[in-house]
Amino acid sequence: MRDKIRFKGIAFVHETLYGLFRDPYEPLRAAGIEEGQRVLEVGCGPGFFTLPAAEMLGEDGHVVSIDVSPTAVDYVKSKVEAAGTTNVDVLLRNAAHTDFAGQSFDLVFVFGLGHVVGDLREMWNELHRLLRPGGSLAVEGRLRPPESLFRASGGHGRIDCFSKME
Repeated sequence: MRDKIRFKGIAFVHETLYGLFRDPYEPLRAAGIEEGQRVLEVGCGPGFFTLPAAEMLGEDGHVVSIDVSPTAVDYVKSKVEAAGTTNVDVLLRNAAHTDFAGQSFDLVFVFGLGHVVGDLREMWNELHRLLRPGGSLAVEGRLRPPESLFRASGGHGRIDCFSKME
C-alpha cells in the first residue's frame, strides 16, 4: 500500500509538474535514440520517457522498459495499452539481474533513477553485458558507470553518453 501511495505522488509530479517544464524528447535525442533500435529503459517509473521513446523508435524499433516496482510496471503497461503502442514491453525486473540475452540492446538509458536496488556495480556489469558491441549507455544525473566498462562519448545537458568497452 505504501508503494502505491508513494508511486501516485511520483506519477503526479512526472505527469503534471515535470511535464510542464521538461520535454521528454530532448534527453532521448541527447541519448542518441534512433529509429529501428532495440532500447532498454532502466527504471521506467511512471513512464515519462516510455511512449516518447517508442514513438521515436518507429515501427521497426522496440523499447523494453523495466522497473522493480510492480505498481510502476502495471501503471506503465496500462499507459502503453491505452495508447495502442505495440513496440513496447514493460517488465518487472531488477537492472542488476534482468535474465535477458546478452548483447540484446543497441542503447540503454537510465533517466531519473532515484535509487538502485542492490549493488550498483552489478547493475553496470549487467548493462554492459546487455549492450551489443558498439552499443551506447545514456545516463541522467550523477550516476557514473565504471571506466573499465564504459568510455565517455559525449552528451548534452544533464545526459551523459558512454560507449561500451569491448
